[in-house]
Amino acid sequence: MNVLMISAEMTPFAKVGGLADVVDALSRALADRKHDVRVVLPLYGHLDRTAEKIVPIRSLPPLTARVGQRIHDFRFWRRGSAQARVKIYLVECDDLFGRPGIYTQPGGDAFGDSLARASLHAQAALLLPRLFDWPVEVIHAHDAEAVPALLYRRQWYAERGLPGPGGTLLTIHNLAHQEVHPAAAVETLGLPAGMAAYPGLLEFQGQLNLLKAGILAADQVNTVSPNYANETRTTRMFGCGLEEMLASRQDSYTGILNGADYGTWDPARDRNLPANYSSTRLEGKEKCREALCAELKLAVAGKAADQGPLCGFVGRLVRQKGVDLLLPLLDRLAADGFRFAILGTGEARLEDAMRVVAAKHPGRISFSGQFDEGLAHRIYAGSDLFLMPSEFEPCGLSQMYALKYGTPPVVRRTGGLADTVVDATATGPGRKGTGFVFDEARPEALLGALRRAEKLWRNPDDWGRLQRRGMACDFSWAEAAATYEGVYQRAVTTGASHE
Repeated sequence: MNVLMISAEMTPFAKVGGLADVVDALSRALADRKHDVRVVLPLYGHLDRTAEKIVPIRSLPPLTARVGQRIHDFRFWRRGSAQARVKIYLVECDDLFGRPGIYTQPGGDAFGDSLARASLHAQAALLLPRLFDWPVEVIHAHDAEAVPALLYRRQWYAERGLPGPGGTLLTIHNLAHQEVHPAAAVETLGLPAGMAAYPGLLEFQGQLNLLKAGILAADQVNTVSPNYANETRTTRMFGCGLEEMLASRQDSYTGILNGADYGTWDPARDRNLPANYSSTRLEGKEKCREALCAELKLAVAGKAADQGPLCGFVGRLVRQKGVDLLLPLLDRLAADGFRFAILGTGEARLEDAMRVVAAKHPGRISFSGQFDEGLAHRIYAGSDLFLMPSEFEPCGLSQMYALKYGTPPVVRRTGGLADTVVDATATGPGRKGTGFVFDEARPEALLGALRRAEKLWRNPDDWGRLQRRGMACDFSWAEAAATYEGVYQRAVTTGASHE
């Protein structure tokens, strides 16, 4: 099939979070299955065009598009070879994309013209099939930023059409990110004002809501784990106000578990590590732990009665990731001998709190407040436990990486975490689990899981079996790509119902 993907992110050159990893890995997995996948992204001002091998497509002329009351010049660039398995196109528009940043300014504030950026991105993407005489079968939009492409597909191309059937799929990576704007902002999108007034597609609680519109406009909708799909259509907490919309699409709303890119995340061949290892040769993990402790100036400890495991955390410092559950425990656990390697950026209050507690416990708590890809890999490899106490988690990739690296994750039973981690101390005499799971979003519940983990960690034989079970888990992209194929087919065959 010919698949046009529209996304704001793609690893490694335009990345904020897991969306970038998914777009990269899924597109490659689909290409491995002989699909023609083409990804369209904005050409952000901070990208190093030479280093990233981004070159202009000279066969395509400069173009213009109307966004609101303004006319913008744009043109297409390509990343990598024209013969690449996955073709990556970037939209250059200095007016809208020429500044640094993907969603936010350097100070952290969201771009005030995000709707205009999304509009131009979508308009440009939908021109490509005709420019290349390439019959597109599926338009795959990722998250709210790409939703205008689905709306334009319905509004502008319903009669004049695209080359190919152009069935549509919306993948929701995080339902909390909805792109909400004043209703009058519909002018920016170039769509009829009635679409932002009840009962129009864009209207939600008196405002313009892109994600809500995408849920109703797409031929098929999916999210990134089966459990999160169920949570979001049945509860207001996880549905973020859109649970009724998702329930109304129940027959065309599915959960497809993300995969892990084991080409990048494999301790047996990870070049970021001081020593490689596998499930049959775990000695290298001990060397990784010792090297991580030296790098972060953490105490090197064994399993004496007054010493505890080394716990890693890699992620955004935001409430969603459960940082508020972890912070109240750090003083107590550090005093009990636990060590922590924490890497991430996020809310200023949480970064400040991490700096304060790390300064109080040198040798026990290390906090790195800037993202470092190599250090992230070393934390996965060198830690005994990986912390992921998320209040909600659509899928999560970190727990999959941790399992592969023999670092049992400690997770809350929510979203994709519930789909991927089995509790090691709640599965009967055989202990068939792969990590440690707790239910309530309270510090005390996380503490209980850590105490259970510590107890098992002190038994080397049981711990080794736990590590090897986790390392044997296979969350590769092949199965997910095959499932997406089925959703693509349904998008094509049901597309007529939305005309």
